[in-house]
Amino acid sequence: MTDSGTARPGHATTSRRARTAWGAVLLLLAGCSLLGPPPMEPLTEASLAAARQRWQAHGSSSYRAVVRVRPPRAPVEVWEIEVAGGTLVKRTRDGHPVGGADRERDDYSVQGIFDLLQTDLRWTTIEAVGDTPAVDLRAEFDPETGRLVRYRRTVGTTRRRVLLVEVLAYEPASGLQASAAAQR
Repeated sequence: MTDSGTARPGHATTSRRARTAWGAVLLLLAGCSLLGPPPMEPLTEASLAAARQRWQAHGSSSYRAVVRVRPPRAPVEVWEIEVAGGTLVKRTRDGHPVGGADRERDDYSVQGIFDLLQTDLRWTTIEAVGDTPAVDLRAEFDPETGRLVRYRRTVGTTRRRVLLVEVLAYEPASGLQASAAAQR
C-alpha cells in the first residue's frame, strides 16, 4: 500500500501468488501424510536374513504383540502373542485362547513370522505368467530391531489371493522372563 491508501502495482498479485504457493505446499504435505505408510520392499532371502540378524542383535526375548492377519477368502483374525524368555507363553485369536493343532500351525511370534516368510520365499521359484510374476512378496521390517511391521503375499494373476500380516502393536517386556520361568 502507498501513503494514499492505494495498492502498489504488482503487490496484490505477488501476495496472491505467495498464498497460492504456500497452499500448494501444504496440500502436498497433507497428501503425503494421508496416503498411508510407505510402500513395502520386495521380500528376498537377503532382506529376510538381514532382518533376522537385526532381531538377534537388537530384539527382545520377552514381548507382547498384536498381529492382524487377513487371509485370502477368510475372515480377518487378530492375534495377541506373549513371549517370555524366547518361549511362546500365551496366544489368543480374536480374544480366545489357542490350543491343540492350531498351536503348532499358527505362530505369529517374531520367530514364527520369520519362519512363515522363509516358507513363502519358496513361492518365488514359480515361473511368471507372461510379464506378471506368479507371486509377489512384500515386507516392511523395523529398521532397528528387524521385527516385521507389515507383510503382503499376492498369489495369482487373474484371481489374486492376498495374505496381509500387520503387527499392530509391539511392546518389549522384561518382566515376562520371570513369568516364563515360573511356568516351567
